[in-house]
Amino acid sequence: MNANQEIHFTEAFITRFPEIKPTIFDLSLLHRQSLGLEPSFQEKLTILDNLPHDSKIDFAGGDPLSCYENFLIVKEAAKKFGKENISITSTGHSLSRYGIEELSKHIGEFEFTYDEVQSKNSVRPKGYNTSNILIAKKFSSYGIKTKAQIPINLNNIDPLSIKTIYSELENCNIDEILLMRTFPVGRSSVSIPNKDISSDDILRIINSYRESEKNGKTRVRLQCSLKHLENSEESNPCDLMQDSFGINFQGKLLISAWGNGKSGLPISEDFVLGCIINERFSEISNSEKFRNYKEKLDENWGHCKVFSYIFGGKTQKALFTKSDPLYSPEKHNGAPI
Repeated sequence: MNANQEIHFTEAFITRFPEIKPTIFDLSLLHRQSLGLEPSFQEKLTILDNLPHDSKIDFAGGDPLSCYENFLIVKEAAKKFGKENISITSTGHSLSRYGIEELSKHIGEFEFTYDEVQSKNSVRPKGYNTSNILIAKKFSSYGIKTKAQIPINLNNIDPLSIKTIYSELENCNIDEILLMRTFPVGRSSVSIPNKDISSDDILRIINSYRESEKNGKTRVRLQCSLKHLENSEESNPCDLMQDSFGINFQGKLLISAWGNGKSGLPISEDFVLGCIINERFSEISNSEKFRNYKEKLDENWGHCKVFSYIFGGKTQKALFTKSDPLYSPEKHNGAPI
């Protein structure tokens, strides 16, 4: 975007929102929309209209509210589906623009990453976790449910880190912890150390959090891809296409929110079900591809289909094979969890 374009998009933004000072993120969004690289504001509203009436939506992706337009979409989603069905997963970087009190009027839950004690080996920017938890504490004071996402990696699996993380979250009145795997997709595929953690390690970590939970207020939940380790579920714990889907920045409906690669584009077309801008969810769910996938969901019961795809050969068939290294370690020596 050159200087003349920046002036043009600044004027366009101020015309739409005269009371709001545009940021570089606002101008970049307008630029990308002008090139047809991202949905327009009206197309985003169409996406909301094309979703089932009982949808629960999590706005995520790094800093989903870095652009003012997306804040307006969150407000529209709250009106349409009820604020109790709307959550945002974000860092604290952009939220001060709107204020916690104002955001609390439009969401029912705030999710954030809090996955390590700051150290010289930290893979997070300085102050990243601290900023996140302080924002979450403020949301909690307004009665908003708060959830800390903890992707398990080599920097947070020692007993002291586990005890410290739980204690800090509890002290800030965080309602829930979600223990997660670090998926080998998106930016995590190159930045987060997660190799050489065995299923036994994961069970030890889970049990450590469970012990803290016994005497604490913060609840501990497992991400669907970890539940099969405990063998306590009655139905297939993988929620892909059962309870969750993803919608990417292009408006494409994905079988999973984890279906994006390093560039932010889908890992492959195998993860794409259709375009939710052009079709209603009900229409996409009647497609042959959708029905074919639904029929196969239990073929690798308990295994994470994203991991199965990546370690099973990266074919459509691989989605439904028992290739998840956490549950088939003998096939994947030294593979990430």
